[in-house]
Amino acid sequence: MSTSQPSYESYLQIQGLLSLQKPLSEPEAHDEMQFIIVHQVYELWFKLLLHEARATIGHLQKGHAGPAYWLLRRCIEITRVLIQQMHVMETMSPAKFLEFRDCLKPASGLQSAQFRALEFYSGMKDPRYLQLYPGDPANTGLLKEALHDASLWDGFVDLLHSRGFQVSDKEQQLHALVEVYGNERMLDLHQLAEAMIEYDEAFRIWRNRHYLMAERMIGFKPGTGVQHTDQMKMSGEDAFKDPGVNYLKGRTEHRFFPLLWEVRSRLGGGTYGA
Repeated sequence: MSTSQPSYESYLQIQGLLSLQKPLSEPEAHDEMQFIIVHQVYELWFKLLLHEARATIGHLQKGHAGPAYWLLRRCIEITRVLIQQMHVMETMSPAKFLEFRDCLKPASGLQSAQFRALEFYSGMKDPRYLQLYPGDPANTGLLKEALHDASLWDGFVDLLHSRGFQVSDKEQQLHALVEVYGNERMLDLHQLAEAMIEYDEAFRIWRNRHYLMAERMIGFKPGTGVQHTDQMKMSGEDAFKDPGVNYLKGRTEHRFFPLLWEVRSRLGGGTYGA
């Protein structure tokens, strides 16, 4: 067992980290380094978001609203960082991106297993994404686990149930939310619900910025991962039939917690008795 004390560099594995950026263009396109680093940083943030989302779900299932709220605030701030990183990407001109874009094929952000797992844990579960990882048991396993595990909404419903609410169907869950929003004695649940919708909103803003950034870079050209979306067409669903910017545009309206948005229309409207 080593008795040496860690240094900043050894603790953070700096040399290994800095060796992971390997541009493929020849001669090397100047902006490819930026593209690689930004996307690697995204994957690090996704790893942390997954770590926090799983922990948040665990707190919710145990009835611990306070720790769940604390971690959700962290997730919101991380997502805001994801949005800000788009500004870095937008310093690259379309012409500069085209200098190395063909080197990416058939790689695509569509294949980010960590991001898909995060969507699953956040409530947007779609088993079709498992088709993206043939011969890749690690990523397929990650998504299968996230597909079958409880989501943030499942955990929140468990928390409501632990507080005495009936939550066996959508209408009961909406009724519970109306009571939560209208009862000052349930402030912790109210704050938690608002943190969840803020997290949802932040991701919708990120998806919209991602879509706009992609349109700004490539217009409506097919995405680099076209062969992967071709595989997913076999499902017969429309969502994957137009790879590229149109696919991203179609994702901008997706919501993690639709009932938290719907309850706004129920508040003060006399839908439920006082």
